[in-house]
Amino acid sequence: MSQNSLKALQEISEELPEKRKLVYYKLKEFPNSTFYQIAFKLSWNVNKVSNRINELVNAGLIKKTGEEHRGKFTRDKFSVIDDPDEIIQRQNELYVSFIDAKSQLESDHRRCETKQGKSLIVKRINYLNNKISNLKMLSL
Repeated sequence: MSQNSLKALQEISEELPEKRKLVYYKLKEFPNSTFYQIAFKLSWNVNKVSNRINELVNAGLIKKTGEEHRGKFTRDKFSVIDDPDEIIQRQNELYVSFIDAKSQLESDHRRCETKQGKSLIVKRINYLNNKISNLKMLSL
């Protein structure tokens, strides 16, 4: 792994918005943690943590590393991705999936015949545009 890759990874983690950065570093400190474990360690509401974890997953910076079973409930475990090559691969896969989904929605929008349907599709396209923009901003 090159020094440039390591430096780029460090710069990306420093550029994260504050709440995402706190979750990122807590996951780095406690790998294989659930939303609930990170929420407890940060003294945050679990919804606040789950949203930040989803944002980090969508940026390709963390990944699901297992599951924890609690009675009839299953909780996902997450860890920070330390390998820049794995991050690049994951970010490329995410980018392709977001672009494909957006393209399909744009096609649906052209065929949609109702104003309400078009409005819902436009909201989803804007949501994907935001995900693509965030991914580009945090790409290695």
